[in-house]
Amino acid sequence: MPNRVNPSRILLIDAYDSFSNNIISLLETRLEGVKVTTIKVDEEIPDLAIFLHPFDAVVAGPGPGHPDNREDVGLISQLWQLKDANMLPILGICLGFQSLVTAFGGNVVRLPAPRHGIVRNVTHHSISMFRGLGTIAPVQYHSLHAEFNHGAFAPGWSTVSTRARPSIGVGELELLAWDFGVDNRDSTHIPEYEANPEAILMAVKHKTKPFYGVQFHPESICSDASCRQMVANWWSEAQQWNQRHKTRRFRRGFNDKTAVGSSSHAQETSINFRAIDRMEVQDDARVVGEGISGALSGIRVPAPTTKVRAAVISRSLPLNALKVPQICEFLTIEDRDAVLLDSEPHIRADVGSYSVIGALEQHSLRLDYHVGCAMIKARQGDSVELIDLRNYDNGVFGFLKAFMDAHRTTPGNPNVPFWGGLIGYIGYEACLETLSIKTSYRKGPPDISFVFVERSVVIDHRNQQIHIQSIRPDDDDWISTIASNLPTCAYAPQQVPSIAVDSAIIDPDVSIYKSKIRKCQEYIYSGDSYELCLTNQAYINTRCMPNAWPLYLKLRSLNAAPFSAYIRLGGLTLLSSSPERFMRWTRPVATLDGNTREERSTVQFRPIKGTVKRYPDGPDRPPINLEQATALLSTPKERAENLMIVDLIRHDLHGVVGSGKVCVPKLMVVEEYATLFQLVTVVEGTLINQHASLSNPPSLTASSQSSACNSRPHTPVSPAGSPEYLETSDEYSPSCRAAAHKTGIDVLAASLPPGSMTGAPKRRSCALLHDIEGQARGIYSGIVGYMDVGGGGDFSVVIRSASRWKSDTGNSRAPSQNRDRWTVGAGGAITSLSTEDGEWEEMMAKLASTRRMFE
Repeated sequence: MPNRVNPSRILLIDAYDSFSNNIISLLETRLEGVKVTTIKVDEEIPDLAIFLHPFDAVVAGPGPGHPDNREDVGLISQLWQLKDANMLPILGICLGFQSLVTAFGGNVVRLPAPRHGIVRNVTHHSISMFRGLGTIAPVQYHSLHAEFNHGAFAPGWSTVSTRARPSIGVGELELLAWDFGVDNRDSTHIPEYEANPEAILMAVKHKTKPFYGVQFHPESICSDASCRQMVANWWSEAQQWNQRHKTRRFRRGFNDKTAVGSSSHAQETSINFRAIDRMEVQDDARVVGEGISGALSGIRVPAPTTKVRAAVISRSLPLNALKVPQICEFLTIEDRDAVLLDSEPHIRADVGSYSVIGALEQHSLRLDYHVGCAMIKARQGDSVELIDLRNYDNGVFGFLKAFMDAHRTTPGNPNVPFWGGLIGYIGYEACLETLSIKTSYRKGPPDISFVFVERSVVIDHRNQQIHIQSIRPDDDDWISTIASNLPTCAYAPQQVPSIAVDSAIIDPDVSIYKSKIRKCQEYIYSGDSYELCLTNQAYINTRCMPNAWPLYLKLRSLNAAPFSAYIRLGGLTLLSSSPERFMRWTRPVATLDGNTREERSTVQFRPIKGTVKRYPDGPDRPPINLEQATALLSTPKERAENLMIVDLIRHDLHGVVGSGKVCVPKLMVVEEYATLFQLVTVVEGTLINQHASLSNPPSLTASSQSSACNSRPHTPVSPAGSPEYLETSDEYSPSCRAAAHKTGIDVLAASLPPGSMTGAPKRRSCALLHDIEGQARGIYSGIVGYMDVGGGGDFSVVIRSASRWKSDTGNSRAPSQNRDRWTVGAGGAITSLSTEDGEWEEMMAKLASTRRMFE
């Protein structure tokens, strides 16, 4: 039996899918003693047969495209040509399955109605990897399907009872499982699916070789438990085959270290390849060159090896009748650069229960970055310094990680999630860089901008407390001054100002937007994407308003949201009423076990996908209530949109935290907001770092950590008859050891752009959207939030927002120097089930929720 010292090795060939890491987690947690190594489908491997010698089996993964396209399948097509001496068990999933079918005489063609994120019943005969299983209910993600021109399905055969259907062999393949329309009449009420063939092939195996394939996705969060058992059955058959044929194939020894950059057998045969073992990757924020000197201008940007250990000074006061706008105006943030993360308009225990106000000064350090440049521009007062990002692995995110590590503080009040640190935004085009999608440099606002906040006021709305804080040395006088004077500003409740905006609104063109919807659907039908989150922009020209604070007050009164924000950094102004958290990570909490220190941080995502307007269009139509909204958002289309993003986020998170440490405590729950109802899911992961040394440990007092960052929701009970959707596994499975010194910033970099704003598979979808939309999104559909000097962070998705850019020489985006131009973005997820009118109306409803502040 394999063990952790000498584990069984499975190679996953990743075809750039957004679910691959979920497959790895399934394999490593469900199959005892298994460790997975992954390579990309386009790796340059001169002799694949020799490369495969260390492995016990291969999984040919899913991905976008067509199996007949060599660029899409790459190495996968070579697997089916292995000679007897080099043969090993192979499981193809989705694209891998389709490649197997085409290699042995089948065809892959388009489905009339693609299926993405849909749960369907699959019928089989309890043989091979389906042995002992009843009807299974997996999630399907496919636009294409496999078929044979050998009379595999006789007319009327699909109407025969399940027990009477014979097992079929076609050429060298045995057909194992099907999706029959008659078996899904009651489970999937989608009329469009009636155009599909009555019987769709779901699984095959080779008659003599250890090759297997399934069209569906057993790793999806909504695939039932039988799908996971099917994978275990496949592994049992694979092990039996290996045992029977062990003399035909010599498995060379495999050292964990050889999975990175080289291997012993590669050196012997002079093969140049790169096998990437997921859990052996080195720390990608490592400084590879000279550090930041800061000597050119005196800007206080420390070298990454320098630790700026500041203490947190704080004082707490009762909130009493004070409101966030009053505190902001007391601090005069409306008249200059400002950062406000505002949860007061829509306080929710599980999301927005704190507001953070940065008390900025003229010499507050600002860090700006433009895509396409290898420099960070650091500004402090009148001083400017350029920081060379080539000195950092992972570019700008490597710098941000090193910067925050250098500014870690001694512990402050554990009940306050922000003690000080960076507050700002990351625009969409900067997010694309994490996927190696190049966008050209453009004049305008920075694509990333953060300001280093040393003084702050944090409001705890649930406990009605104000926390006045500073991480600046010897800053007690400022704390005392604010604490003494702030209570005196509690005047009468503030009225939303009446604003003469004088606006001219330029909405998107309906015909152009609908043509883009059709283009998205063509890519979905061709198998290049499961879902594309198409966006557009409206422009509002207004009178020149040097102070946008009154507009923000109007927006927060119209759109009560838990992640509202007022950001003014240089020439960029952002007014946001976002309901969607992108990602939060808690401060690491350390425990000691002998000489080993283990640090744990909880990472949470809250994707929103699925929207219903509270107030329907038309006269005399009453507002929709929660029960009605829940019914409208329970359709297969709405749930499929949400599920695709949930599985994508699980993949992103698994890629950093490892297998077995991701769960879904809340799946597709309808939440109520001021103008909309939204379908929301919560995905969480545990980031673990283990260290042998005890130097610079974080706080060991974890008793109030959960309350500081909004405690994790209770584990729900699955509804009767539905699949269990809370993932559980042995937390000490092979990939549960953490990679070296990973922080929430590593998860952040691995998870951008927000999946709810892109589609899946993410990389291919983003590249397609970049061409379809034909314009930069800017800050819209990026993220805004903070990185805390205590090691935590919290970011929301920039939606339901408006932004304005004023360059140093005037307003570069307005038709006149006497006018401002505001940009409002909106969009929606396009699937094969989308209608042009429905998507246009959804996009315009989202635009209207923000645009009305200019009316």
